[in-house]
Amino acid sequence: MQKPVVIQSFHSTPWPRVIETAMNSVASWAKMRNYNYILFGDEVMELLPSEYVIKCDGRVPMMIDLARLLAIRQLFEKGEEQVIWFDADVLIFSPQNFNVDAISEQVVGREIWVSKTKNGNWKAYRHVHNAALSFRRMTPLLDFLIFATERVGSQLNTPASPQLLGPKLFSHIHNLIKLPVWEEAGMLSPAVMSDILSEGGPALNCHVEKQIKPALAANLCYSLVNKIVDEIFVSEDFLSDVANQLLKSFSKSGLTYL
Repeated sequence: MQKPVVIQSFHSTPWPRVIETAMNSVASWAKMRNYNYILFGDEVMELLPSEYVIKCDGRVPMMIDLARLLAIRQLFEKGEEQVIWFDADVLIFSPQNFNVDAISEQVVGREIWVSKTKNGNWKAYRHVHNAALSFRRMTPLLDFLIFATERVGSQLNTPASPQLLGPKLFSHIHNLIKLPVWEEAGMLSPAVMSDILSEGGPALNCHVEKQIKPALAANLCYSLVNKIVDEIFVSEDFLSDVANQLLKSFSKSGLTYL
């Protein structure tokens, strides 16, 4: 049986410390599973249609949302059977327990986003994300996602959410057709990450209550660096500390109550 291929992309070095930690965790996991691993640099953007690049007007998250799909299709055209994508800020913190579905034609990651309501309570929102994806060559979904992403991107005339062509598009599709979800490939909001550093708290509890399975990997949302979310300043040091804490406290159990 042909080995799956794990692919990632990030711009040229030097990498931020948390990106280096996260990408090393993915490369090590791929090696442990005896999967092939390919790292792209900025050249992945060369796959994008020029009209799409113009419409995105420098909005890198939207550009990479399409570039990852085109890179996956290109590998299928070269004969690969299964391609797995991880964003550069996805940390696999429990590699021994983390597995990909080798049967489903496609799987998407699980987004549980915990934030504070106007009343000051914590609330978890369950969606899906495209920071961790697995496609098999026979899937009809990939070509549709490429079409939909290009179609929505071609209609961008005003500023839009950076998540429009990623988690938002995937979640809308998921709500209609119920995609297989990689529950263990999660996403952490700054409030949850802050509680992880504090070794427990209400935001973390809120997150864990909404999990179907403990997260074993997580998107650390590097795009939020230098932003304030729920009164938490997201710095590179903050994310590095979170990554280290996840590797220290959750490598055996996955993300659970502290």
